[in-house]
Amino acid sequence: MGINILYDEKWLTLGITRFITWLPAEAPHAVVCGSTGSGKTYFSKLLLGKLSLYEPDAKIYLNDFKGDDDFLFLSGCKRFYRYDACKDGLQQFYEQFQSRQSGEDKSRNMLILFFDEWAAYCNSIDDKKQLEAEKKKLANCLMLGRSFRCHVAISQQRCDAIYFSAARDNFNLVIGLGNLSEEAKNMLFHEFKKDMLPDRKRGTGYMLTNGANLTSIQVPAITNWQKLHDTIKYGVTR
Repeated sequence: MGINILYDEKWLTLGITRFITWLPAEAPHAVVCGSTGSGKTYFSKLLLGKLSLYEPDAKIYLNDFKGDDDFLFLSGCKRFYRYDACKDGLQQFYEQFQSRQSGEDKSRNMLILFFDEWAAYCNSIDDKKQLEAEKKKLANCLMLGRSFRCHVAISQQRCDAIYFSAARDNFNLVIGLGNLSEEAKNMLFHEFKKDMLPDRKRGTGYMLTNGANLTSIQVPAITNWQKLHDTIKYGVTR
């Protein structure tokens, strides 16, 4: 099923509202990057709400390592994990993935692991063996999750390959918000960086799907925050 997630900015300049549709079956994993103030959390909430709305039997595992006020409305929800508890959230998602991989769980409703600030989570782990184990779990989900409808979405400022155990290329939907640094462009948009204009503002940026089709984007406005939060909460509790 296609999910309308963003506006195509090229058409907006012509006065035409045209959605960009994400097809999780074709591009199963997403990464959203950008500096502080670029609109990552705003868009992440919109994306999570859309997933919950378009996939009424989806289960969202929401890991909020940053732990500020943005996701406090989910406090008490059974698949909401903050700060140190993010380890449990990753483990529980990974066990569900393994259950499907082994054939024990034959269900195929969408499972979504959303991790806010995965890089910061990795940097908080001092034990190298434990860190590699955590990265391996995520990498396995990125490389093999598609067949079992297990999807990963990451939101963070930087997307260095060091945090993904060589699985970074498995992010099929890449969204960069705001004016990315040259280093960030090299990481995720290398072949297209010459086409990226330095006029991006909060809520605008660029998107790649399966490494192609550079598209200038704009995040739709959220008009009813309570409804959005209730929709996300439904996906995290059902």
